Amino acid sequence: MTGSRRPLNRGVVELSLRRAGTRTVVRDAYFRTPLQIMRPYYLDDSGTAYIYLLSPGGGVVGGDRYSITVTLETGARACMTTASATKIYASPDTMAHQRFDIVLQAGAAFEYLPEQIIPFARSAFRQDMTVRLGSGAVAVLMEIVAPGRLARGEAFAYRDYSSGLSVADARGRVLLRERTRLQPRHWDAGNGLGLLEGFNYLGTLYVLSESYGAPGELADDLHGLVANRQRCVGGATALEWGGVAVRLLAEDHATVSRALHAVWDRVRQCLLGYPAVRWRK
Repeated sequence: MTGSRRPLNRGVVELSLRRAGTRTVVRDAYFRTPLQIMRPYYLDDSGTAYIYLLSPGGGVVGGDRYSITVTLETGARACMTTASATKIYASPDTMAHQRFDIVLQAGAAFEYLPEQIIPFARSAFRQDMTVRLGSGAVAVLMEIVAPGRLARGEAFAYRDYSSGLSVADARGRVLLRERTRLQPRHWDAGNGLGLLEGFNYLGTLYVLSESYGAPGELADDLHGLVANRQRCVGGATALEWGGVAVRLLAEDHATVSRALHAVWDRVRQCLLGYPAVRWRK
């Protein structure tokens, strides 16, 4: 019944961080439920602020609108993850929308490594992410898209999944525009050449940096990490202006998660000078 529908959510996070001595600390923070952020953890000696993005509401419903803005001042370093998988609930009529804006000043480094996105049957979700890269800044962005709730027989039963990325330099010059859109009703997920080709999970990791001197060498290195792994296929491509894109198709979540963690570890050591950490057991 119309009167029993849950109110639509308008979640907001606005977060800015700065360098204070050897650590990155929060300068300003604002959030509006159902989005929340926790105070930073410090898990290594790099001074990186490790931050959890929370959504206590349990999931995203069609019509919900989430807006997340993260700004890192000069030399700041932060790494953000979600506390759990993002569940996209069924919505036959409307689409949920999340906007994520990242502004990195000179020499800043931001890593966004969320848990998997699980689109339920009849769900629809759109994400638009923008990145502004200051001189010498680095952004590492990861995404894992599940096929749905496999235990309930809901593989590829969602309506629409759309994820877009736009990257610009400090002067506003566009470096990259990309969008992935999955509409299973229009293709055979099990056999569609050029789509998922019989695999269940799609994993993506972008390394965004103008300052890295040899993106082709890094891409070759990362390609070697993913090309010969069991239970998945994937590769890495150097972007014309200096970034690297890595994309994987995997049979299960554990496989794609391990592969992308290995990529993240190599990227960190090459670009930032320290290894990846394990946030969870």
